[in-house]
Amino acid sequence: MDTKEKILHSALELFARDGFEAVSVSMIADELGISKGALYKHYVNKRAIFDSIVRRMDQQNYENARRFDLPGDLLEGMPERFKNTGLERLCAYAMAQFVFWTEDEFASRFRKLVSLERYRNGEMNALYQRYFGSGALEYAEKFFEALAGGRRGEPDPRTMALEFYAPVFTLIDLFDGGGDPADLAERLKEHMECFVAGLEKRSEALEPPAPMEPALTGSRYPKSSKYARAGYMSMMMGPNPLKLAEELLEGNLIREGGTVCDLGCGRGLTSLFLAREYGFKVVAADLWSEPEDNAAFFASQGYGPDKIRAVKADAMALPFAAESFDAVVCIDSYHYFGRDKNFLNEKLLPFVRHGGYIYIAIPGMVEDCHDRLPRELLFSWNPDQLDYMHDTHYWRGIISAARGIDLLAVRQMESMDEVWRDWLLQDNPYSRQDRKAMEAGAGKYLNFIKIIIRKR
Repeated sequence: MDTKEKILHSALELFARDGFEAVSVSMIADELGISKGALYKHYVNKRAIFDSIVRRMDQQNYENARRFDLPGDLLEGMPERFKNTGLERLCAYAMAQFVFWTEDEFASRFRKLVSLERYRNGEMNALYQRYFGSGALEYAEKFFEALAGGRRGEPDPRTMALEFYAPVFTLIDLFDGGGDPADLAERLKEHMECFVAGLEKRSEALEPPAPMEPALTGSRYPKSSKYARAGYMSMMMGPNPLKLAEELLEGNLIREGGTVCDLGCGRGLTSLFLAREYGFKVVAADLWSEPEDNAAFFASQGYGPDKIRAVKADAMALPFAAESFDAVVCIDSYHYFGRDKNFLNEKLLPFVRHGGYIYIAIPGMVEDCHDRLPRELLFSWNPDQLDYMHDTHYWRGIISAARGIDLLAVRQMESMDEVWRDWLLQDNPYSRQDRKAMEAGAGKYLNFIKIIIRKR
């Protein structure tokens, strides 16, 4: 950091420890080992330092919201383009903000400062309310107003906002009281899941079910619908991996322009999708596909090895340097190699940077039934093949055994019917074999599961 930046950080540290009024310019200069004159070259007084801190927080808060395509301030009426923002994205944003306010050193100190000063300084209380009190509640209320769209019978947006935000506020308070960050993050995730499930039940009770969207071209997955042409679809090796990827990455937390490993990329369709639709630099890793073939496909789409690099890699012995990736994305393959509780710590997490993510979408079961397999499933798969598929309870147990992670999500995905329909429209030996079970009704036992992991 340059001197100006060091002044900002040191001042905030002192403000958070001793309170704003108790800290003088001399104290800040002494903390840095510089003269008051040197400090005044950068800031005319203590107030200027404080104003710069507030601007920094406002900008960071705006950037955090912008990553989730949500408004960064509280306007009179939410802009039109935000009215169809997914609820799951709001939940992801709230969880990201929880991590930001508790783990980011600068943000955490600012939060401590305004918390300390709010009872004796009206301006500090206004800042506290903007970030953690009435401002945050109003933000959520405007979102739920847009979500309801004026439909009669919907719960009151103010009530919904309070139900949504009150546990977030409480968990931040528990963190300040010495609560375990991993436990609190898990509680927050459970709250989000329960809130969404409850909201869905309310909506289902109020509205008739919407007609199912056509396969391949449904607007629900606008990114994936660009790949509905036969040439792309013929590259699928199972239920539509692009729709799985799009649902999995909604509101993703991966650093913009980050380096992502597409683990188990198959013929490279998902790798192209990650690079083209999300702007990631992708390492397309697969054990069974030839990297030369995948590289040729990427080149035909205008992507060289500087954007998508094809490699042959065994998930049990990955050939990468430590902390190579901002994230690992794994579509329809993790269940083949990730069922060992030691796999994450020993085989995969070492290659993810601290604060990075692992996004997984895998075929699963609504409820494990291996002790008595339904007849319909056996039309296409034998017991050994079905042993790779399990329910959310099973996977939560496997992933939770890992050390040094926050488990942000283990839940059923919504695209099950669509991704299977797209796959069964294909004409190849594998899709034809799968049709036997699915046409017999096996789909009622199956699902897809999303898993989101953050490395601490």
